[in-house]
Amino acid sequence: MADRIREIPQRILAWWNKFTSKQKTAIISVTLGVILALVILGTILTRPQYVTLVTCESTKDASEIIDLLTENAIEYQVTDDGLIISVRKESLSTATLLLGANGIPADSYSLETALSGGFSTTESDKQKTYKLYREKRLEEIMKSVPAVEAAYVTLSIPDDDGTLLAQKEESYASVVLDLNEELGNGVAENFAKNIATALGNKTTENITIIDSNGNLLFSGADAVSSNNTINATTQIQLKTEAERVLKQEVIQVLLGSNLYEDVKVATNLSMDFSSRKETSHTYTQADENGTNVVSHTSSYEAEGEGDVSGVPGTYTNTQNNLDTYVIENGGGSSYSVAEETSDYLPGEKIVDKDTPPGVIDYGASSIAVTASHYVIYKENELKNQGLLDGITFDEFIAENSEMVRKTVDEDMVTLVANATGIPTANISIIAYDVPIFQASEGLAVDAADIAQIILIILILALLGFVVFTSLRREKEEVEEEEELSVEEMLESTEENMNIEDIEVETKSEVRLMVEKFVDDNPDAAAALLRNWLNEEWG
Repeated sequence: MADRIREIPQRILAWWNKFTSKQKTAIISVTLGVILALVILGTILTRPQYVTLVTCESTKDASEIIDLLTENAIEYQVTDDGLIISVRKESLSTATLLLGANGIPADSYSLETALSGGFSTTESDKQKTYKLYREKRLEEIMKSVPAVEAAYVTLSIPDDDGTLLAQKEESYASVVLDLNEELGNGVAENFAKNIATALGNKTTENITIIDSNGNLLFSGADAVSSNNTINATTQIQLKTEAERVLKQEVIQVLLGSNLYEDVKVATNLSMDFSSRKETSHTYTQADENGTNVVSHTSSYEAEGEGDVSGVPGTYTNTQNNLDTYVIENGGGSSYSVAEETSDYLPGEKIVDKDTPPGVIDYGASSIAVTASHYVIYKENELKNQGLLDGITFDEFIAENSEMVRKTVDEDMVTLVANATGIPTANISIIAYDVPIFQASEGLAVDAADIAQIILIILILALLGFVVFTSLRREKEEVEEEEELSVEEMLESTEENMNIEDIEVETKSEVRLMVEKFVDDNPDAAAALLRNWLNEEWG
């Protein structure tokens, strides 16, 4: 085997030396041309195409936009003056939405094209044309998203009559999307922000986006309000997003166990979208001295003295003292008043709790999981194992095509509970062994392989054609040089013959000369014979 491998370079060299210098030059030239053509074609097809994203008024604005693009990993190019920023064609929609979400309008179609017209074009016509071009621009931006097959935008722009009221009035936008798949989370909101920025609106209140089936994707009038109330559409989106994240965690955990190849998860999250504000008062006993904080105190004290006078008037006169008044001496008196009032505050702790909407109650939530383990049956392996003796592969499939339910370990339920926070009592897991049958396959060749094979055949055919044409042309030149007349051959032979070689017998001299020529020049004689035959049958 090693000898054969060592002989390969020698055979290739021997095959290459069969060609003349012209043929080698032609083969090398064609090969290099084909390689160069393939390299140029590959470079053209794989070269990224950049389109203008925005034209900045200053380098400061350009620097801010570049920072946004860099943070979001979007490739870009900047002109030498640093004012025109371009991005890849496939990233145009993402970059435009990014600028719209940050209040930066991207470039649109040329205003000169949109507002062009003749002398008969009125200002109203120009405004209508300008509105149409803005609608088409927004439609193309949304259609660049893979999930959007078609977009239809209708704008209601107030007439600019120069009044202050018209300047303050915002535009309206209605969008209908034909979707070939579900929009990602937040895409409709980004569309609305971009439209609001393009229209110059401060909010997305006047923007509505629906799909072709009538499903509401975004409604600015129903957006989250200042009192933390959430509309029904937003509630569904939040619940769907929370369940999606939970599903990914469960799938990642179960697939990471290497026990299952396919996991289906269904969740039912209990979410409270009501907004609550609670105030909690906590009172404590007095301090260690038994005295609380004084909130109010009041104290009043009074003292005094006085004499009691005689009885006003006179007592009744008696017979013995008709003319005499008697007055008794008064005794002394005193008084004292003291009043005190105190108010004590108990120890108090006040806690305000504001619960936003969208809280998940994991204790009331539930989750269901269906896990599948694939058992692969290959026809060739079954034949080698003798499991197909006496039966066909189709009969084996019919006998073993049902799924087999497996017992789920409690550790698996605990694993899901720890990953989600849902109690084990609310988790259901069912596991199956799913049979997969693989029949014997022949040579599988897809479309890409066929295209490559055809391309190789065409290149080889081109090389073969060039080599064949070169060989044929050289062969014709050699044959023309070797074509000689009979007389010239005989004369050249006669000059080179020695007299001793001529046998003088019954053979003629011409015959002897011809035989001598054939013996000395067999190739030339064969060529001469072919020429005679061609002239005879021509």
